[in-house]
Amino acid sequence: MRLAAWRVALRIARRDALRAKGRSALVIAMIAVPVLGVATADITYRSAELSAQQSADRRMGASVAYVSANEVGVPLLQGPDPDQGTSQDDQKLTAEQKARTRQPVDQLLKQALPPGAGTVVFDQGSFTRVSTKYGVTDAEVSGLDLSDPVFRGMVTLRQGTLPNAPFQVAATSAFLSDSGLHLGSTTTVSGSTQPLTITAAIEFPDDLRSDRLVGRPQDLASVLPKQSTDHNYSGDWLVTLPGGAAFSWADVQRTNLFGFSVASRAVLADPPPDSEVPYYANGNGGGGGGLNSEAVTVVATVVGMALLEIVLLAGPAFAVGARRSRRQLGLLAAAGGNRSHIRNVVLGGGVVLGATGALIGIVVAAAAVAIGRGALEDLVGKRFGGFTLQPLDLVGIVAVGLVTGLLAAVVPAVQASRQNVLASLTGRGDVRAPSKKLTVIGALVVALGTALALLGASVGGQTAAIMGGSMIAELGLVACIPFLVGLFGRLSRWLPLGPRLALRDSTRHRGRTAPAVAAVMAAVAGAIAVTAYQGSSDVEYRAEYQASAPRNAVVLQPESTNGVVPGTADRTGALARQSAAVEQSIAGLGPRGDVYAVGVSGADCLGDHDCGYVGTVLPADRVCPIDALDAKGSPAKTYSSAEIRAMVKDDPRCRQNRYAVSYSYFGSVAAGDATVLRNLGGSSDPAAVAALAAGKVLVADPRYVENGKVALSVEVTGNSPASGGAGTDSSRTINAPAVSYHAVAGSPGALMSPATARALGLTAAPAGSVWLPDRATDSAAQQRASAAVTRIGDATVNVERGYQGTNSAIAIILALVASVVAVAAAGIATGLAAADSQADLATLAAVGAAPRIRRTLSGFQCAVIATMGAILGAAAGLVPAAALWGVHASTMATTYSASDGSVSIGAPTTPLDVPWGTMALVVVGLPLMAWLLAAGFTRSRVVLTRRTG
Repeated sequence: MRLAAWRVALRIARRDALRAKGRSALVIAMIAVPVLGVATADITYRSAELSAQQSADRRMGASVAYVSANEVGVPLLQGPDPDQGTSQDDQKLTAEQKARTRQPVDQLLKQALPPGAGTVVFDQGSFTRVSTKYGVTDAEVSGLDLSDPVFRGMVTLRQGTLPNAPFQVAATSAFLSDSGLHLGSTTTVSGSTQPLTITAAIEFPDDLRSDRLVGRPQDLASVLPKQSTDHNYSGDWLVTLPGGAAFSWADVQRTNLFGFSVASRAVLADPPPDSEVPYYANGNGGGGGGLNSEAVTVVATVVGMALLEIVLLAGPAFAVGARRSRRQLGLLAAAGGNRSHIRNVVLGGGVVLGATGALIGIVVAAAAVAIGRGALEDLVGKRFGGFTLQPLDLVGIVAVGLVTGLLAAVVPAVQASRQNVLASLTGRGDVRAPSKKLTVIGALVVALGTALALLGASVGGQTAAIMGGSMIAELGLVACIPFLVGLFGRLSRWLPLGPRLALRDSTRHRGRTAPAVAAVMAAVAGAIAVTAYQGSSDVEYRAEYQASAPRNAVVLQPESTNGVVPGTADRTGALARQSAAVEQSIAGLGPRGDVYAVGVSGADCLGDHDCGYVGTVLPADRVCPIDALDAKGSPAKTYSSAEIRAMVKDDPRCRQNRYAVSYSYFGSVAAGDATVLRNLGGSSDPAAVAALAAGKVLVADPRYVENGKVALSVEVTGNSPASGGAGTDSSRTINAPAVSYHAVAGSPGALMSPATARALGLTAAPAGSVWLPDRATDSAAQQRASAAVTRIGDATVNVERGYQGTNSAIAIILALVASVVAVAAAGIATGLAAADSQADLATLAAVGAAPRIRRTLSGFQCAVIATMGAILGAAAGLVPAAALWGVHASTMATTYSASDGSVSIGAPTTPLDVPWGTMALVVVGLPLMAWLLAAGFTRSRVVLTRRTG
């Protein structure tokens, strides 16, 4: 077809779009919605990216390098970015190097840096208890002179003035929000009575959620513990050079010789080749980095599904457009136009409306990100690098949207070119039964795509297989939709008039209904896939969470060495007063349980006393052979990879959590009464209470009980001169009567009464108190209690709140975008269907149908499309979710290295968590919402129109 003919086709398409403004607006919206989602994600990602300069500013301010020390004097190797890894070897030091390790760090740093270098100590800060409006809380307190220009870029002043007078501090916005304080308020550090006045609200751009106080070093030195400002051994420094000279790679390597790692602004911006990096040559890998394969697979699958979404959304738009223009196309054919002319008119509509929709989607996406930037930054906890529009990305999105829109218009264009001219001029359509062959092929394609996606996941996360398989399976469902629509239509005989008309209309016009259902299906599938993957991750994290006490438990712990509180009268009296203070500060705590630490007489680790530890011992025949040790503490036997693989698979002792550790606040072995059993062990079992009173040890893990006894290991590390000094150890085993009980997460591994502990030759010293209220204690009450106990003595008040789910920003955004697209697709597709049904509605009005029938019909037309799309989408979304979760599971599975025979036993993963609740909500809620919206925005009365033919 000649260019002149294309110009005519485009002109006809443009005029047709302007003539039917309502339908054109719906078509444009259908195309703009997915483009809006993709463009929003792209602009957000690009805006969040930091340039090399911005990244360096946030890391080292206005300095040229950030220097850190750990083992000073010991040479180290590092990559261009020390965060990629460093290595030190203190086993083969020369005499000169050994002498360096004894030099003061400040003197050594001066030798290591280039001549004329200036340094400013960067205090990482220490977590310290500080007062708040409600009581006390923990905050990170740092000594930094923020008026020094070297900190420009690391810290942003949001409000007020930076500290410039004695005992003034700046507080992060997060701290002010959590503490209830404001500019002009005062706070005090635990152990000091000196008030600190808050004069500024600041933020660290890379960590918006940190609770932090920053003051001048000379002021904080007098109120913080000595170790908080002690940099004599190790520390961090910001380095400046005369004349703004760069800190070169050669300077970095020379500084490494003295035991300092360096992040250089110049090196980060222009890293050396891998061949010039000794750290890489030493077997630590290349500096090219590389993307996480799991992340690449997830992103590629999401992008592929998004492109398919555009095709399926645009398809019904152009199909209905062609149907509305069939009289005009019939006139074109009657006037001598051939099939190519008709095809190009329809394709020209795709170009005009597709380009317009894509451009509108880009503009709205840019505006949305610009307006919602602050909320997005708060969501991810970091400031964006700026508002960035990447022209090539946006042009690519517009091009992809336009091309996929044209591809979606190909089928309607071909169908329009083949339609009967007489039928087009009279406005009649022909109803055809769905092709059985197409349905069978579609079912086979669904099976093939599902198998391909799951196979790609099982063989190591093949990105192309997973993405292609997911798209193929969804396209197979699209091919089956006309047949499935017919099956849905059989339900119409049992429905009242409105739903019956809507369902029969959808069945009769499968060519219009099927693409609309496919569009909703694609959107719902994306939402279900994202929800299932994110929900499964949350379930896995919840399973891995280690509680320290039963949920809602409030725990009081005096601060002491190794958690052992000497049983002196003074300490016991202070603990009693602190427990009373907690009960006065928090209402509804319930009965108090006083917990005792089980230890060894004379081995409390205080001063130069010996250290004693009591733990439970797993019977030898129940230990996994991989973990068995000999008398010297070395592995009893070395196994091959094949043997380990077999044991992990077949031996139940090795399939369990072999590294189970008690994360209870009071250690693995504790003592207490029945109230402690309830509050800390989570059990009120009368049999367990009776066994505790009878002098038996209650064991949380039944594997540790053998023949009614549990083995308790008693180990003492000698520190005192009387026991031979450090390094002299002794151990023994006590077999105590025991029973297992049903304990909750966070319980001690073993619980006994204080009398039982003493009868076994052990000690039982007061270690704290625990309450188990019926509801969770809020943060304000916890801060009040912490303030009250701190006035009596150093102690902490903790609340076990259980697992707190976290959602990544990208997953949240994808889920929101997919949900919005699903609702929009249902509404827009129904609007197009309603526009195509004007003649039928006019007929209903002409024969005397009640006005509400039109409203009811429109509402149920939307509900029918949404219901079918939601049901199919819920099923289709599980395919990519299962495949992607398989990739995740493969990264966590047990792996074996053929090169060195090493074995890495990954953490166990939970199976895919099918989001039944979300699926039910989508299948029921989406059609209901679609029905309400369509019925609410539809006029009841119909203006009679002329019927042709």
